[in-house]
Formats: sequence, C-alpha cells, structure tokens
Amino acid sequence: MTEQLQPSETSPKSPEKPNKKHWMRKAVCIGSAVIFIPVLGVAGVLSFDAGQRGLIQLADKMLDSFSVEQIEGGLQNGLVLKNVRYQTAGIDTHIAQARLQLDFGCLLSREVCLRDFTLNKPTIAINTALLPPSAPDNSKSGSMKRISLPISINAENLVVQDLSVNIDQTSITLGNFKSAVSLNNEKGLTIAPTEINDISVIAKKLSEVKSEPKAEQPNKPVDWAAIEQSLTPAFLGNVSEIILPFDLHIPEISGKNWQYQAVNEKGETLQSVEMSSLIAQADTVDNQLQLQKLAVESSLGNLSSQGKLQLDGDMPLDLTLKSHLEPLKSDGKEILPESDVDLTLSGSLKKSTALSLKTKGVLDAELNGNVQLAQDKMPLNLTLNVAKGQYTFVNTMTPLKINDVTLKLTGDLLNYHAELKGNVAGMNYIPASQVELNADGKLYEVTVNKLGIDSLDGKSEFVGNANWKNGANWDIQADLEKMNIGFFVPVMPATLSGKLHSRGFAGSQGWQVEVPVADLNGMLSAKPISLKGSATLNQNVLLTVPDLQIRYGENYLKASGVLDDHSDFALDINAPNLRGLWSDLKGRVKGRVAISGQITTPNLDLDLDLTSSNLHLQGFQLAKASIKGHINNASLSSGKLNIKAEQLHYGENIKLHLLDLDLSGDEQNHKLILKSQGEPVAANLQINGHFDRTLEQWKGTISQVKFETPIGDVKSNQAIAVSYDNKKIEANIASHCWQNTDVELCFPQAFNAGKQGNIPFQFKRVNLDLVNKLIEQNSLKGNLQVQGNVAWFTDKPFQFTANVDGNHLAFSQKLDYRTFKLDIPKLTLNADIQNNNLVLKTDINVHNQGRIVSDIHLNDLAKNRQLGGSLAIERLSLSIANQLLTQGESVNGEVVSKLRFGGNLEKPLLNGDFNIRNIRTKLKSMPVNITDGDIALRFNGNRSTLQGKIKTVDSHLNLTGRANWANIEHWTTELNAQANNFNVDIPSMAKLRFSPNITIKANPKELNLSGTVDIPWARIKIDSLPDTAEPVSEDEIILNGPHKSKEELIKREFAAKTKSGMEIRSDLRINIGKDVSLDAYGLKTNLDGLLSVKQDKGNLGLFGQINLTKGRYASFGQDLLIRKGLISFSGQATQPTLNIEAIRNPETMEDSKITAGVRVIGIADSPEVTIFSEPSKSQDQALSYLLTGRSLESSGEVGSTGSVGAALIGLGISKSGKLVGSIGEVFGIQDLNLGTSGVGDKSKVTVSGNITNRLQIKYGVGLFDGLAEVTLRYRLMPQLYFQSVSSTNQVFDLLYKFEF
Repeated sequence: MTEQLQPSETSPKSPEKPNKKHWMRKAVCIGSAVIFIPVLGVAGVLSFDAGQRGLIQLADKMLDSFSVEQIEGGLQNGLVLKNVRYQTAGIDTHIAQARLQLDFGCLLSREVCLRDFTLNKPTIAINTALLPPSAPDNSKSGSMKRISLPISINAENLVVQDLSVNIDQTSITLGNFKSAVSLNNEKGLTIAPTEINDISVIAKKLSEVKSEPKAEQPNKPVDWAAIEQSLTPAFLGNVSEIILPFDLHIPEISGKNWQYQAVNEKGETLQSVEMSSLIAQADTVDNQLQLQKLAVESSLGNLSSQGKLQLDGDMPLDLTLKSHLEPLKSDGKEILPESDVDLTLSGSLKKSTALSLKTKGVLDAELNGNVQLAQDKMPLNLTLNVAKGQYTFVNTMTPLKINDVTLKLTGDLLNYHAELKGNVAGMNYIPASQVELNADGKLYEVTVNKLGIDSLDGKSEFVGNANWKNGANWDIQADLEKMNIGFFVPVMPATLSGKLHSRGFAGSQGWQVEVPVADLNGMLSAKPISLKGSATLNQNVLLTVPDLQIRYGENYLKASGVLDDHSDFALDINAPNLRGLWSDLKGRVKGRVAISGQITTPNLDLDLDLTSSNLHLQGFQLAKASIKGHINNASLSSGKLNIKAEQLHYGENIKLHLLDLDLSGDEQNHKLILKSQGEPVAANLQINGHFDRTLEQWKGTISQVKFETPIGDVKSNQAIAVSYDNKKIEANIASHCWQNTDVELCFPQAFNAGKQGNIPFQFKRVNLDLVNKLIEQNSLKGNLQVQGNVAWFTDKPFQFTANVDGNHLAFSQKLDYRTFKLDIPKLTLNADIQNNNLVLKTDINVHNQGRIVSDIHLNDLAKNRQLGGSLAIERLSLSIANQLLTQGESVNGEVVSKLRFGGNLEKPLLNGDFNIRNIRTKLKSMPVNITDGDIALRFNGNRSTLQGKIKTVDSHLNLTGRANWANIEHWTTELNAQANNFNVDIPSMAKLRFSPNITIKANPKELNLSGTVDIPWARIKIDSLPDTAEPVSEDEIILNGPHKSKEELIKREFAAKTKSGMEIRSDLRINIGKDVSLDAYGLKTNLDGLLSVKQDKGNLGLFGQINLTKGRYASFGQDLLIRKGLISFSGQATQPTLNIEAIRNPETMEDSKITAGVRVIGIADSPEVTIFSEPSKSQDQALSYLLTGRSLESSGEVGSTGSVGAALIGLGISKSGKLVGSIGEVFGIQDLNLGTSGVGDKSKVTVSGNITNRLQIKYGVGLFDGLAEVTLRYRLMPQLYFQSVSSTNQVFDLLYKFEF
C-alpha cells in the first residue's frame, strides 16, 4: 500500500493546482511596478534641477517645432528659458525670456503655489490663411454649477512685458501686464490689483481689389416669416437662474495708455482712438454680481458706471451709466458735437425692466419706459420726450431742428402703436411745421390713421397705408387747406386747398403710379388758380392723362391723351395774361402741341403752333415770337419748322432785333436758313445737307455766312463743305478762310475733328488795331502773322504749335501830360507742345534800347510740370523812361540778366544773375541824385542774394539781401540798407545827414522792420506849406468809403497789416543827434532825442521823446525863448504829449527880474495853454508883460497905452506875411514882407523886399509917433554890406556879417 502511494521515479509528475490569490497578488505587484516606477522616475527626475533641464532639452531634440537656446536654474528656485520658439501651421511664437517658479512645499497642504511666471518680449505671429480649419463644435453646453476644488491655486506674480502679436494686417503690442490670482473654495477666484498698460492696436486697411464682375442675380425676397419667427421667442429664453462655479473678486483692474489706430497702405492714419485710463472693480458673492466701479477716459469721451444684478430669482437689476462724449470728427470735420448720455436700468430682468435714458448735446431728450425681456415678442412701453435737437446732415443745407417732440410707442416687436407730436424745420426743404401722427404697424407695413401737419400758413391731413412685404405698395390720401407753396417756389407763392390721392406699387411684377384724384384750387397774385385731373404711369403705358386742366385767371392749359407706342397726346395753351404767375413774368402765349406715333422710337409726329408776345422774365424780353411746324419721324424723317423772334433782349448787352430760323425738307435733302440782326453778335448763314441713314453720314455745305461782331463783319471766303460720320463720331471740314478788316484766319487744308483730329491754321494778318478796339484805346500799332497746328489723339496727349512774327510794332501810352512810346522793330514767339511738354521761345528787340530772349521749357504738363530753359536780357536801357521826365531830369543805366530755370512750378529753381548797372538819376522828386549805382541779384536754386551800392556826390548807400523759396508757400526774404553820413537835400525844406542800418524781413505771414537810423546833422527850414497844400476839412467825406470824423483822422495809427494780410512788426530806433535844427512857422530850435517804432498791444506805434533846446518862437507878435521843450510819443504819431515853456526875451523886459511866458502842456490836438509870470502875477499883468514887456501900471507914461495894442497888431500882421509876399511878386519885388519892429511906444510897422539880388529896401512907420524911416542895403560882397537909413536923421553904415 505504501509503495503504491509513492510514485515511481520514472513515471511523470501529475500537474499541481495553482493558488489564485498568489497569482493575483503577483499581477498587482508587477502592474504597480510598471506604472509607478516610471512615474516615480519622472517625479524623481523633475525634483532635481538637472532633471528638469534635461527633460526640456529632450523635448527640444524630439520636436522640430520647439526649440530653446538656453536653460538656467530649476522650478523650485526659478527656471529660466531664453529664446524659446514654437512653430505650428500659421502660428510662430518666440519668447526672449521666460521664468517659472513653483513652490513644491505647498503640495503638502493641498495647494499649488506659482511664485513667479514672467514672460519678457514674447512675439506671436499668426497668418490666418495658413491655420488648419477648425472642427465644428457640436457639444451642448449645460448649465453651470458650483465647483468644489480638490486643491487650491495661488499665482503670486504674473508678468508679461513687451508683448507683440501680429494677426495678418493687425499689430498688437502690450507694454506691461502685472497681476496675481488665487482660487480656493473659501473665497473663490480673487484677482489681485492688476495693471495693463501701454496697449497699441494698429490695423492696416488694404485697398479693395476689384473682382471680376459677376452676373447679376435677382435679389432674393425678404423672408418676413423667418424674421417674425426669430423675434417671437423671449430675449432671455428659458433661463431660470445663472449659477457661477465660484465667487469672483476683482479689487481693481487698471489700464493706461491704450490706443487703437487704423492706417492705410501708406501708413497714413485713417482713424485713431486713445484711452488714457481704465479702472474696473467688481465682486460676485451669493450669486449677486456687483459692479463697484467702471471708469474710462478716452479721446472719444469719458464713461463711468456702477450697479448690481442678482443672478437668480426674478433677477433684480440696478445699473447706472454716465458718459460725456467728445466731438466726433471725420477728415478734420466735426460730424457729431459733444454730448452727455446717462442711462439707468432698474426693475428685474424676468418681469419688467425699467429704462431711463437722458441725452444732452445734439439732442436734449429723455427716454423712459419698460420692456419685458422674458416675454415672447418683448412687450414694450416707451415714451421719448425731445426738448430740442439740431443736426447738420449736409454742409450745404441748414440743420434739421426738432423741438417739443413726444413719441409714445406701445406693443411689442411685431405689432406696435405709435403716437407722435412735435415741431420740425430745416434741411432747406422742410418748413417750420407742427406734426401729429397716429399710426399702427408691423414689421412690413404701417397704417397711418392720421398724419396732421400745420405748416406753410395752412393745414394738411394724410391717411393711408404702406406695405413692403412683397415690393412696395401704397395708398395715400391728402386733404390740403390753404397751404402756401411759396416756401418751395418763392417766385410762385400760391395758396392751395383741395384733395390729392396717390396709389401704386413697385416690385417684381412691375410698377405703377396712379393719381386718381387731383383737385386743387387757390389764389396766386390775387387771381384764382386751379389744377384738376388724373394721371397714370406704368411699365406698359408711359403716361395716360384722361383730362388735365390748369387754370390761372383767364389763362388755361389743357392736356389729354396717351404717350406710348401708339401715342395720341394733345396740349393746348391759351394764356392771354401771364402777369403774376411766375416772378416778374409778363406776356401772352397761345398754341397747340400734338404728338402721335411711337414715343420710344424715331417714329413720331409732332405738330407745333405756338405764338407769344411781350414776354418778360428776369431781364429777358421778347416782343414777339412764333414756333410753327410739323415733324414726322417715320421711315424718312421730314417736316418743316419755323422759329421767329423780334426784339429779343437779355440784360444790357444782348440785343437781337430779329431772329429767323427756317428748317425744311427731309433727311435726304434739307435746308436750314438762319437770319438775325442785333448785337453783340448776329449770325446769317445757310446750311444745305443730306443724311444717309444706312451709312449714318451727313454731308452738306455752309454758305452765305456772315457774322456781325464788335470787331466788324466776319465772312467766309467761300462755301464750306462739311460732313459728319456718326459711326466714327468725326466731322470733316474743307479748307476755308474767315475774313475781317483787321484779321484773316485761314485753314489751308481740309481737316477732321472727332475723337482725334489735326487742324493746321494760319493768321495771315492780325492788325493790332483790333486790340485797340477791344480795349478802347489807341496804343498799339503794327501787324502780326501766326502759323500753327493743333492736334489731339485718343492714345497720346494733344499737340500744339504756333509761330508768331511781328515787324515794326509800336506801343504808346499817355501818362498824365506825357506819352510813353516803345518801338519794337522785331518780335518772334514760338510755342510748341509735344508729348505733354511745352517749349516757349521769344525774341523781342526794343529799338536801340536792348533785347529780351527766352527759351522756356515746361515738361510733363499734366503732372510734375518740370521747369527748364533760360531768360536773357541784353543791355535793356533805363533811359527808356526819360521820355516821361521833365526837362533837366534823367534816368540812365542798363539791365543785364542771364537766368536758367529748373525745378517745377510748385518748387521753381533759378540760377544765374540779374544786374542793374551804371545807375544814374537826376530827379526833382528824389532828395538825392545818384551818380553811380549797381544792384546785383545772384540766384542759386531756391535761394538768392542781393548786393547793391548807390553813390551820390558825397556819400553812398550799401544794400544786401537774400531770399529763400525752398518751400514756395513759406518763402522768406531779407533786405538790409546801410550807409554812413548819407546826405539828403529836400529842396525848400531840409538838408540832412543820416546813417541808416535797417533790416527788412518778410514771409507770407509777417513783415518785420528793425534797425537804427542816426541823424547827427540836419537843417530843416519850412517857411510855409506848398501853395497847393490844403488842410483836411472837418466835414471831409470819402466817396465810396466810410466817413471819417476829425477825431478819427487824428487818432489814425500805423497800419498793423499790409494789403496782402501780412502782419507788420517793427523794432526801428531813430536817434536824433545834437546838431539838428528846425526853423518852421516862427519856431527856431535845436532838436535831439530818441524815437522808436515798435509794437504795443498788437499795433504799431511811435515811442520816445524829442527835446527842444536853444529855441526861439515868434508868437503873440513877440520873440519868445524856449526855456523848456519836450515832445513825448507813446503810440499814436499824431498825438504826442507836449510840455513846452516859452518866455519873453529878458532883454526886452522893463524889469529884468520878472519873467513872463506861455506854457503848452497836454495832448497835441487839445493842449492846455497858460500864460505865467515869475514871480506870480495876475493873468492881466502876465499878459501885459508877455506882449509889451511892461506892467499895466506903467500905462501912466506917455504913449504907453498902445503897447498891448501894438503887440496885437504885430500878431495880426505876422499872419498875413504870405499874402503880402504874393502881392510883391506881382510888382517884381522879391521876398516882400510885412511885419513889426521895436518895443512899446517905438513899435513900427515895416515893409521890406528885394529889388534885385543885391539891393534890399525897407520902409517903416511908427504906430504912435507917425515918423517914417527908409532903409537901403546893398551887398558889396557875400558878407559886406553898405546901408543908408533916412529918417529925422541921415545915417550911412558899412556892415560886415559874421557867422558862428
């Protein structure tokens, strides 16, 4: 038994049954090893910096689209990647530097801590054309639910610097982004204060490429049913509540310097919007969204908002928004002025949302009401009140104005009821109107229950309906009551009442406009006017008029019939008195027009029979006219037409006494005869012709041509053959000439004129007397000959050549009492335009006076207009002006110039010189005679310089200058004049020596004068004003100009602007030296001082002062000494301030201790004049001392009672010196003077004069003693005199005159 149980060594072993749990345990161990060993390996690798870097390097090697240039550090302390690049289809990303830092220690507390995530200079380029197509998203989004996070997330430092994104033609840059984020179950998502600065978006707008025109497809009809279906569901749909996955906290998001710019292909800015500041603060807690602050400041305006919204329940809402909008501009023009907009939303989203909108600016309005967003079709109830509104839609029209408008809108999106009341006017065509509307409507139709308009001094009421569901359909009736149409037709201010009815349709089925009723009547210019009838227009019959009558007083017009392929239309007019119908229209018209046949093809019968008389309208006058004829456009057009007019006048210049136009025949043989008489031009001609309809060619002749013109009759030398080819659009005209007594123009050969042509021409003779007739002068003599050619083409610019020759030409012009003559023995001018380039050559010889030669080129006339060529002036003599001067006057010198042109017309360039040489002048009107002078202008491109020197007998003046026209619109120029002791002699007035150093600068906006003028020496002596001078009368009136009062003339200031609008600025100083004397009107004094011409409060003025020293003044019949003299200027040159004190000569005073004089203080036009004495005396005593040199108490002396009277006589005589001098000249006595001499009782009246240049005689008579005295003085030598005095005694003297 035991042996049986033991197996034999050679027998096979039976299989042993496996243990199930053992194998399962073993499989778990193996699987765990497979999963966790790699994970633990990766985790182990990632836990070390080297492992992290190695893993990134491995990705760099394995992925072609990913590369990293340099790796530093690790995640725990900061992993830095430099020059990271990732590329995929359509996207290219590059990051200059990225830094990522994680805190692995936070994982123990179930938190992911991102200590730093920084991107520096990331660049993303996206080409949307290369992006793979996106797969459609068929997933359905479910409602959101609260989320419970297994782990918290904390990102402490999120930074992006210098981000650049390019999406096709749009470039986006971000300067700086900085934020921090935390997400956990306790607080939800919290975004720390965030900065987003320096965002720029530049969008390039490409010009649209014109695609090939596609075959026009019929417009699809609007599917109104689909639109109704889309507008029926509630706006909020079936939303019951909105559950956010977690709470949101935004303490503040701020942004600065955001900009959007749209540019064209050239980089020019099309639109620019700048946002300088943005601040947003918001929270969501317990399903309530609260906007604490939203503030935006931008170039478009400012905006601020706050509010809250509950996201469950009825969704109560409370939101306010306030904004100020800046003016909106387009192409520099304001299209919308600044305005304020305030919006308030309240109530709830599910039940009723209240709306309140207020605007101020272009529209002062308020919109209030409510809408139900959760109901189908969105029921609404809105009221709009507009206090006033104004906007200019078109610059050429007046603005549209609305006032006191109320609009009530009830119903829903598909069915509404509207009521409107308000006032409207503007847009040039809308008169001031009060409007009242009551209407019901749908998406595609409106029914006007009533539209009332109070306007044009009347009323109108409209009812009807319009529908646009299938094309356009309308049916409108109007009742008018006393409407004045003068607003629309000012020259026809009719007042109309009555009824109008219009209905029709337009759509795919065709169109029709029908006026079944037109019944209007009213008054115009105190006469009744009416319109009655009906009319229909449609695509089948152009016009159907059963009966139309227009009446105005006794005038009427009747029309009836049909215009179509079988027309039968008649128009009758009988207007015996048109006065008052239109503006100043007057006259009579009577006639009939009948039309039959096809209106759309040339097969029409037209009968005309119209007459008129005594017509007058706005300068147009016609005494009598008639139009009669019959035209039949059947297979062969034929007919007869006659137009006659008598005494046709228009304005003052056009006066046709007779006009007779007669056309007869058919298209194969017809004739037109035109006869006219009148001015300025009257034409008489006859045209015979033939038209070939098959070839579309007309041939004919123009004969018996005569034009009566202001330059005489113009006739053709022969009948002119003319033909016209309609297929080629080309005319052919035979050779011929036009002849006049002064002009003969010939076309020597036949020429064509059409889309292209070539016309040679020749002026065989142009008598310049023709120009004399046109300008109504007799200044030109001679003849010109011209030959030329003009041609134009379809494929290149036109061509023109002209050669002008003139021989023995003369010009003369009367100037005052002299005649200026200019002889030109020869003149040539050649003009040539080829290939858009102009060449102009001239050669002018002035008889014995010089020559002017030019060769000017102007290339590319259509665009750049490039300048070239030259101008030469050869020894042009200035003596040509001597014929205008008086005897003894002369001007000599010569002009020599060589200039070369360059640049273009907008920026011309000049090179060369312009010289005036050997200048010599002797002119009475000039204070100096020029003995020699040269002025040289040097041109160098867009700059020039000037050098000049003017010499006189004993001095010279230097001139320098420069100019620049690199920018022709902002040219500049400068001129400097400098001299040292330049002598000037003004005959009978002054001699002076001055040293100027003056600079004048100018540009298009400003003229600047600066520098100094020193006058060290001058002798000014003015005996009297010239005989021709007259003072300005106080009642002076300038014809065709404003009246100027005396005060205005006195207060005149220096001009602040030139006539061209240049501002005048000055800083000119005038220094009057110590050796300047004045002898004028009894005043003898030395002058010195400093004056300046400069700006004050925007105006030019004279400032400074002049001192009067060593002065004497003859006044009150006495010789006064100027003790103090000061003249001050503070702006107005004509209004200086005077401070002058003059005393009587102490040597002529009875008491030398007493001083008497006169003070002049104040403004020049109204100074205060007082008489004074020292020591102080009464005014009577002071006057006595001033006039006589003694007191009134001295009157007890014999003969002294006449002292004051003698002084007053002397004062009167001093005023008559000029008259006495004139009397002396009549008797041959030179310098005859009447005056006084002596003091007190010895006062005399004296008469003196020169018999010859050497002999002088003086006769005196005492005022009180009656003794006569005769004095004879003879000049032996320039300073040696012999004198004899005969009175009670005879005295002989020999006198010698000394000057110091």
